[in-house]
Amino acid sequence: MWSRFVSLMSVLLTISVVSCGGSVATSAPSATSTQGSWQVILTVKAATGLFGITGVALDRQGNLYLAEFDDDRIYKYSTSGKLLAQWGEHGSGPGQLWSPDKLAFDAQGNLYVTEVGSQSSGGNSRIQKFSPTGMPLAQWGTFGSAPGQFNTPVGIAVDQQGDIYVADVGNHRIQKLSSLGQPLTQWHTVGSGTGESTEIGYDLALDASGNVYVSEPHPFSDGNDRIQKFSPAGEPLATWGGSGAGEGQFSQPTGLAVDSKGNVFVVDSHNSRIEELSSTGQYVAQWAAPAAGFKFVSKVALDDHGNIYVSIGSQILKLVVK
Repeated sequence: MWSRFVSLMSVLLTISVVSCGGSVATSAPSATSTQGSWQVILTVKAATGLFGITGVALDRQGNLYLAEFDDDRIYKYSTSGKLLAQWGEHGSGPGQLWSPDKLAFDAQGNLYVTEVGSQSSGGNSRIQKFSPTGMPLAQWGTFGSAPGQFNTPVGIAVDQQGDIYVADVGNHRIQKLSSLGQPLTQWHTVGSGTGESTEIGYDLALDASGNVYVSEPHPFSDGNDRIQKFSPAGEPLATWGGSGAGEGQFSQPTGLAVDSKGNVFVVDSHNSRIEELSSTGQYVAQWAAPAAGFKFVSKVALDDHGNIYVSIGSQILKLVVK
């Protein structure tokens, strides 16, 4: 377990920017916050490890799917919080899991799971595809840097054609695979310019046009703290944000979600808030975190009513937006 913790911390983020010589805002400005009430709707009692629930996704029926990182499990809950299914055990076979992280659905309701793995930690370094009831359907990837291989795959999204986008963090790239898992393209350039990155793709989200949004938290003081927008082919379209606590700025942006209107919701974890940006990157609103604050692994998901779901450790919180 410790090796998994050390590996993920070294490849993704540091928990505290203060230890790297930077500063962290502990709260978001309240004057521009939009009203809403946080509700703890679910506590996963099995999620007792260091990371807890790292993946959150809702299917078209509103059922909630959760990835439990430390116990190598997927949970499915109804809208009323009833446990409907669970699957997974530690291992590398079909249906087994090794540090499941982020989740995504395709148009048919099948679930895709990234399994974090690196050379130092071991693990599967792959994507698995499951039916809505947990039947393993396919798996793709091994550890490496060749097309179709991964080193710490984290964020994932699936477009309407079934193509799969993966944040291959350890290889500092975004990979695009076909619905059959065949490598189609990849993109990355290390830096801080448009289309470049110092910490590529902690999380991914797609809009209705298939454009790809990527969060860039900074692992050290020279990171980007921003969101980038790419075309489905990887052409850079826009960059938004920068380090800070003001409107439209970020400190460790992690989870991402895009609603049907193209508005982008960002877990601004070290500013302890959710920020909403328009489809053109303009600041819209923010919601301060509850007292527990957001951990750096927080994931955000949206339902059809515009309500926001966030993971904090073993708990799932719902923000009813007013």
